[in-house]
Amino acid sequence: MLCIPIGPVNLEVFHTAIKKQYPQAIAVAIGGALGDAIWAMVAFFGVSPFTKSQYLEAAFLLATATVTFVLGIFALKDSRIIEKKEEEMVRKIRRKRWAFLKGLTMVLINPLGIISWMICLQFLRRLHIYIPLQLRHEVLFFIVVTAGAASYFLLIVFITNKMKHIFNTQRTYKITKGLGFILIGLSIYFLYNAATAFFFNTHAFSVP
Repeated sequence: MLCIPIGPVNLEVFHTAIKKQYPQAIAVAIGGALGDAIWAMVAFFGVSPFTKSQYLEAAFLLATATVTFVLGIFALKDSRIIEKKEEEMVRKIRRKRWAFLKGLTMVLINPLGIISWMICLQFLRRLHIYIPLQLRHEVLFFIVVTAGAASYFLLIVFITNKMKHIFNTQRTYKITKGLGFILIGLSIYFLYNAATAFFFNTHAFSVP
């Protein structure tokens, strides 16, 4: 449960799966899982530049806001195109090679990823659970985080696939449109926090 990533990538996996683009959804899931593991390793070895610079944090938040807003616009556009032509489906299938990079990038530019892992690692230390500074333990930690995050994402894809019979045209339209508005709302939230971090000389997210 500690490996469940926080951020828009969860919505993107669901959004891709609900459009029945399962190979792309799996690619986004794997990319997001690797990105989460990278943030976990960064948090493990220390992130003093990130925690001390509100400008760096603002830059990450601005990038997250931009990407999330674009994804929201695409989701609203997809909601208007429910019945796709066969050639359009083939064209989208070719894009699955970029889905992996999408998932990876969405996690790496999201400051919530590293903040959540800083909190998780502090929580483990309070329980007197420490990861030894040995290569095999760090490699195992990376693998476990990747597997944990991937399991969560793939569970979303699996459940969506098993319940695809309930996602008729009308329901898919409503859900996709709703996801679009949620993503745009998240982009406004990230933009607000970016402005707070940049103009008011403070950190948008505090770590206890």
